[in-house]
Amino acid sequence: MKKITYIAVLLAVLLFSYSCGNRKNASDYAQMIDSIRKAEVAEELLKPTSNDPVIAFFDTLSMKSVPMKYDVSFVEYLPQMKKVPSAFNSRFDYESNVELLAVKLPSYKNYHMMLLAEKLDSTTTTLYLCSMSQEYVLVDCLCIYEQKIENRDGRLGVMRQDYYVTSNYEVTLVSYFKGEDDEEESEVAACRYVINKEGNFEEAVIEL
Repeated sequence: MKKITYIAVLLAVLLFSYSCGNRKNASDYAQMIDSIRKAEVAEELLKPTSNDPVIAFFDTLSMKSVPMKYDVSFVEYLPQMKKVPSAFNSRFDYESNVELLAVKLPSYKNYHMMLLAEKLDSTTTTLYLCSMSQEYVLVDCLCIYEQKIENRDGRLGVMRQDYYVTSNYEVTLVSYFKGEDDEEESEVAACRYVINKEGNFEEAVIEL
């Protein structure tokens, strides 16, 4: 719209000049307008562009919606998630030999949000919620799902942590433990996190 207005103003000035005796033929005006258009095209071409391959990769990721909560089928199969090229693992503070998968989440304020999966083996996955800068540099990372063997009060068993994440990125984490001789797992801890203005996850009080 600004370009059209500028050209219209220029034509008005030229017509005024013509009416005042500064006569030019039609080809003169056409050449002037053509020069303006060429200058605008050149200006567009000179605008800076991002050549960061990491940003280009993250722009190809699928988007997963929030709110989201623990789902055994998601944890097992990781639908929508795409393998992170090993050369980009350092963006998440990992060595290149670790298998990572990622999917985008809706942004939170000025931060990109990611769901990151670390494949420990063919059946074991740990999930992280990550906040990143506009240049996709990691700001903070929160483990929201894991399952591991643990010795609790002298009893060996499986500790599992699952999650619920609201659309405002209020994160509730619940830990469960199932001993070797237990028929069912029991809840052992719960905590809640929010994202502060610096993009970091900070623990919040759970209201009972």
